[in-house]
Amino acid sequence: MSSDKEFTDQLLSDHRKALTEYQRWDEKVKQLLKGRRAKDLDEEDMDAYREAALRRDNAYDLMRHLERALLDDIPGSQTGQFKRIDVDAFLKKDDDT
Repeated sequence: MSSDKEFTDQLLSDHRKALTEYQRWDEKVKQLLKGRRAKDLDEEDMDAYREAALRRDNAYDLMRHLERALLDDIPGSQTGQFKRIDVDAFLKKDDDT
């Protein structure tokens, strides 16, 4: 039973990490767009915008996967079984791009 609680605690911890990443990149996107539209960005800012938006979207996707995995722990939920997600590896993959 303890392993189930540890697994859930780890999922919650991973979700908090993903949420923090999402918020960080979302703020970067907002700063890049502050007072202007995407089509008004110069080439350098557009590259930074695309990178920040991609990382934000990846963090959002990870958050949703973790939420679904957390729902698997609720009796009667019908989300299916999801493989364990390694958040650190996921975030490192983004850093390598």
